[in-house]
Amino acid sequence: MEELLGVRVPPPRDDFAIREVTVDTALRANPLPGLDYSLNPYVGCYHGCVFCYVPRIMQIDRAAWGTSVVVKRNLASVLAREIRKLPRGLVAISTATDPYQFVEGRYRITRNALEVLLRAGWPVSILSRSGLMLRDVDLFTQFSQIEVGMSIPTLDDEARALLEPWAPPIESRLRCLGKLAEAGLTTFVSIAPAYPPTGGWDAASVADAFARAGVRKASTRLLDARWGVRDAMLARLEGSSLAPELARISDRPYMESYLAALADASEARGIAFRRWDTSRRSGFYGPHTKKD
Repeated sequence: MEELLGVRVPPPRDDFAIREVTVDTALRANPLPGLDYSLNPYVGCYHGCVFCYVPRIMQIDRAAWGTSVVVKRNLASVLAREIRKLPRGLVAISTATDPYQFVEGRYRITRNALEVLLRAGWPVSILSRSGLMLRDVDLFTQFSQIEVGMSIPTLDDEARALLEPWAPPIESRLRCLGKLAEAGLTTFVSIAPAYPPTGGWDAASVADAFARAGVRKASTRLLDARWGVRDAMLARLEGSSLAPELARISDRPYMESYLAALADASEARGIAFRRWDTSRRSGFYGPHTKKD
């Protein structure tokens, strides 16, 4: 693992391809319930999580997911033009890629876009798996309406290593949340898609870990097993001692029972928990001020 701002990140793979493009549009309107716009600085994602829903949306070969990324070089300038014409609204960064995957350290597309949104006074909800997010605390703390979140579908890093091996470790995500909370920001955790509890974790201990990290809000969703997700996951789990437990990720009654317990435990610790709604896909909250 390499160190980036004190957070361990996976080293680039030898076969990972990076391509630069220019774009004509930056914002996508009404991408998910509760959002006005989404902003995706990149196409593709280095983390290549086996369960990711984006290959289904993009109708691409799941085996190719995580092997390349497209960098939108002129995104910030296009965004600046668009926000002069569009109604002000909540911008989710991002819904189809990780805005702080390792290429952001070089290209700074996400940071440049945040600077544009900050100058315009637009509200932002930003979600990542990467501790590189800490680099931009200086910008986050200047927004009047912002929330910053980490995607943490499990607290068991052994399980994480099976299903999202190129994403940062769970410990680094919790540490990132803690530092964001210390900066006075409203933090949230997206438990999506929720893993079954493994490694000795249960609903109470997961909620305790989130509370210690200063998490203010949480949301979750169940696994979307379409477009080859189930087969891809079974292939990754083959031979693992965790396979029988992790295979329950698609056992809806079991997962609903666990998540109900997690919601109760989180709320008992002062974490606002938005319970899942299978008719909705959003993992984001609406805008909140950094002090609420």
